[in-house]
Amino acid sequence: MEQNEQKDKSVFVTVGTTQFNPLTSSITTPEFLSFLSSHNYTSLTIQYGKGIPPSFPSCTNLQRTDDGDMTCFLENQTIKCQAYRFKPSLISDISTASLILSHAGAGSIMEGLSFPSVKKVVVVINSQLMNNHQLELAHAMKSRGYLFVLEHPEEVRERNVMEEVERFVPRKFEGGDGGEDFVKIVDCQMGFV
Repeated sequence: MEQNEQKDKSVFVTVGTTQFNPLTSSITTPEFLSFLSSHNYTSLTIQYGKGIPPSFPSCTNLQRTDDGDMTCFLENQTIKCQAYRFKPSLISDISTASLILSHAGAGSIMEGLSFPSVKKVVVVINSQLMNNHQLELAHAMKSRGYLFVLEHPEEVRERNVMEEVERFVPRKFEGGDGGEDFVKIVDCQMGFV
């Protein structure tokens, strides 16, 4: 069964150790949640770092559990939502995700691409960072077919953009062990070569 045909699909969003409030607020909008619902996504996990904890203003009935999980009721579907600042490891969240939305930090990109099974990784540029170094690395990885790039977090709210993400088929990243291709890309972007 192909990834797009799975009955239950999950989204994992990570901002790393910093904050990226424009991304976390964009993924809790009615537009994005409606997109998830219409494509059979049943869970959304958000690692929001030092940012503001996400709220879900579009949920008609947001129920919270004692362990911090939330269930968001949308029209005829529910989406289980989890949000946390940090964890010692993101491996379990990444391994179960059908779709990964990540800031463009090198470490987060490597984690998303390093799994034996090909993961659909969408990198969202945080243009608030000085020198916007993330843009160069993200585009270098995109040009090789490893990931999809969004230049602005607001793009996740645009159905046509997310439909394009759904159709994107990533190329297997062979450098998941810190391999040569990734090292060359980072060295080039950092000006070491």
